[in-house]
Amino acid sequence: MWVALIFFTGNLSVYGQQTDSIKRSKKIIDSVLSSENLIPLNGNPNTFYSSGFDMRAKTVQKLINGCAEFYENIFPKETFLVHLYLLNKADWEKSHFEQPYGMPFYNPDYDILVIASEKNALAKLTGLKDLSNSSDSVLTGLDYQPLHELGHYFFFTLNNINKEKWFNEFLATYFLICYLKAENLEPNLDKELKADYPVAHKTLEDFQKFYGGVGPANYHWYQSKFAELGFKLYPQLKTNLIKAVLDNYKSGGKQIDGISLLKHLAPDITKEWLKEMQ
Repeated sequence: MWVALIFFTGNLSVYGQQTDSIKRSKKIIDSVLSSENLIPLNGNPNTFYSSGFDMRAKTVQKLINGCAEFYENIFPKETFLVHLYLLNKADWEKSHFEQPYGMPFYNPDYDILVIASEKNALAKLTGLKDLSNSSDSVLTGLDYQPLHELGHYFFFTLNNINKEKWFNEFLATYFLICYLKAENLEPNLDKELKADYPVAHKTLEDFQKFYGGVGPANYHWYQSKFAELGFKLYPQLKTNLIKAVLDNYKSGGKQIDGISLLKHLAPDITKEWLKEMQ
């Protein structure tokens, strides 16, 4: 019998809390989901997937593990313990996730990262190019989105950094960009992520106000703008930006807001980008 797991991804109050009860809950989640005929995959991170998606599970697991090891080398005190689920539409809907099928997300209550098993699910949801004809063993375009969710885990849970909504999303995307650039993966991703279609909301103020309520296509448009800023900043700052963020928000840090911090690190690039978001 299926046990309903209702996750509220908007509640950030428990980010950074690594309590025994949460760890026990994570074991329960693994047990419940795996009892629904999900297949466990050996290796890191702990991975469970819907039947029929062996190659995709192995490919995504390898991607996430590589990114985790990259950041653990830079930040030796960090240990990535997130669990990964790759679910088909039926398994996704059984879980009563608030996110629509295909929208990857990280849930901090249980430290789980959930993505769709079908390679083209996110493209269909956001109206982007369908790349379902490419092999599950090949990573293209939106297949790198799970690293954005891993970025949320890094900032929210490992470092207890939960700030302005747009800055949280920018940081998760920049986390992704640093790894891809350092490993020379998907060199054309900046072009693939561009969203030049008309949308209702274009300002940072609107993003703060409506956040997930703007709809998948408009939400992706915002994410493409955060990625645009990240790609512009990376040649100058690389992972030093992430180090600066951690220093700023650590106990005893200056605690300045995201915009002020970026203006301090790269004033010209930041100010030019902010003009486009007003």
